Amino acid sequence: MSYNVKLDVFEGPLDLLLFFIKRDEINIYDIPISYITREYLDYLDVMKSMNLHLAGEFILMAALLMRIKVQMLLPREEAEDNEVVEDPRTELVEMLVEYQKYKEASFALRELEERQQKYYPIRCQSENTVWDPALFLADVNLVDLGIAFKNLLDSMPKPKYYEIQTLKLNISQQAQVLRSMFANKKRIKFSTVAATLSNRIEVVVTFLALLEMVKSEELRVSQKTVFGEIYLTKLQLKESHVIADA
Repeated sequence: MSYNVKLDVFEGPLDLLLFFIKRDEINIYDIPISYITREYLDYLDVMKSMNLHLAGEFILMAALLMRIKVQMLLPREEAEDNEVVEDPRTELVEMLVEYQKYKEASFALRELEERQQKYYPIRCQSENTVWDPALFLADVNLVDLGIAFKNLLDSMPKPKYYEIQTLKLNISQQAQVLRSMFANKKRIKFSTVAATLSNRIEVVVTFLALLEMVKSEELRVSQKTVFGEIYLTKLQLKESHVIADA
C-alpha cells in the first residue's frame, strides 16, 4: 500500500508564514508566536523526512522565530513613563506586511499579463508610395456603393422642424447633372458628386440615377482599396442611353 504526500511549494519562508496566517485567520499584527513557530518547524520536519533540500533562508527564519519565542517568554522590564516597549514580533510583522504588498502586486501584474495575452497587436505600416489610381483601381460592387450613399445620408443635417419641401427632381434630371460633370473629364471622384448634394432627396435621386447609368454601361464605378475613394469613369457609349423620367 503506497502513501502519497502532497506538499505545497512556497517561494520562501515569508510565503510559508503568510500561508499559515491566512489559513488559520490570524491577525498579522498579533501573531501567536509559539503556535506559528510550531507550525513552521513541523513543516520543515516534513521537508526533511521527504529528503527535500532546505534552503538557508528557511533555516534562518526558523532561528528568527525561535529567538522571538524566547524573547516573548522572558520577563519584560517595566517601562518608564511614556516609554513604549518594543514588541519582539515587530520586525517579523514588518517583514510580512512588506512581503504581502509585493505578493499582491505580483498577482496584479500576472493578471495584467494574462489579460494582455488575449490580444494580438497588428502592425500597420503607413503607405508613403504615390500610386496611380488608373493602374490599381478595383471593381466596386453595389454593397460598397450603397454603404457610401448611406454614410452620405447619415452625414446630412437633420431638420429641427417638420417641413414639407416640394422638390421637382427626377432620375433623368440627375443623370443629366452627372453627365455635365464629365464634360471635360473622363473620371471624377464620388466625393466631388457628394459635395454638390445639399439635401436627402437629392442624395436618394442621385443614387438611383447613378445605378441606372451603371446598369446601362454609361458609367463604371471603381475603387482602389476597401473603404477607399470611389471613382466614377465615363465609358464610351455604343449607343445613346436615355433614362426615363421617374
